[in-house]
Amino acid sequence: MSNKFYILSIDGGGFRGAYSAYLLKRMEDEWDIDWLAQFNLFAGTSTGAIIAAGLAHGRSASSLYNLYAEHGQSIFRKRWFARLDIGDFSSLIASRYSRKKLRSCLHEVFGDTQLKDIPVPLIIPSVDIGDGRVHVFKSAYDPEFHRDPKVPVADAVMASCSAPTYFDPYVVGHYPLTDGGLWANNPAFVAAIDAKRRLGVDLCDLRILSIGTGKSETCYGSTAGWFRNTFFGWGIATRWGRQKFINLILNLQAESSHNMLNLLFQTKDQSESEQLLRINFVSDKPLSMDDPRKLSDWTREADQDFTHKGHKIKEFLAL
Repeated sequence: MSNKFYILSIDGGGFRGAYSAYLLKRMEDEWDIDWLAQFNLFAGTSTGAIIAAGLAHGRSASSLYNLYAEHGQSIFRKRWFARLDIGDFSSLIASRYSRKKLRSCLHEVFGDTQLKDIPVPLIIPSVDIGDGRVHVFKSAYDPEFHRDPKVPVADAVMASCSAPTYFDPYVVGHYPLTDGGLWANNPAFVAAIDAKRRLGVDLCDLRILSIGTGKSETCYGSTAGWFRNTFFGWGIATRWGRQKFINLILNLQAESSHNMLNLLFQTKDQSESEQLLRINFVSDKPLSMDDPRKLSDWTREADQDFTHKGHKIKEFLAL
């Protein structure tokens, strides 16, 4: 009998979660995967929390992809001031989007289900902005977990999705919470540590399928003259670029988490680890987190990755 312990980890990235959902949908369609039987632990941050929690709750990947396709436009409908042509100055007023539609959709998906009702280990990172601490929601897979068993799954996911400047912080119990992507946009490393510490899994038995939401190779640019002439600091009026800045933070965290796992699993000859498979796409253009018009783009990227990397995924999961 195999001792392999499979983890499914899904990054944050706003509406780009459609990429992850469609990739999983292709896996589901092609191989008829039973997610709860295939994976021993699910971890997801922000938009990844929607997908990871949905699968752990027994939802199909197809239904989760439909959530993006059917409700993306209404979830990412800008407030009136954000529609004005004032760029990042709109962030001076309030968050760009109301959370009402997203919250409504999450309650449709999860209903009154609480974290203690999830039948498998589930990890959802968020941030406690009140005390400046990490706040990790977990299903009741350890008897020492006393804080969150009765927390509705919809609320835990909503907290993790509340990206700064996009959605307002979300209060769960006594905690004002925001997007877990600030420290764990790629939650694979968090999941690996918890599997070892809480579930007693040997590191050598871990197998992690880590799914990203795209990485842009374009940020602020690297021409020194550009900085001297046009970049005067991090102010809203001085080219800080709200979306660029947040994408920079998320990309750095996701990449560092993956690199640390690679080092942890690295073989003596430094060849590619058999314990970690990262599926992600790279773009030479900026990647929006909140543009539902990009649905076909993210779907196409996922379809291409499945076409070219599906055999690696199948082999990795021993299907």
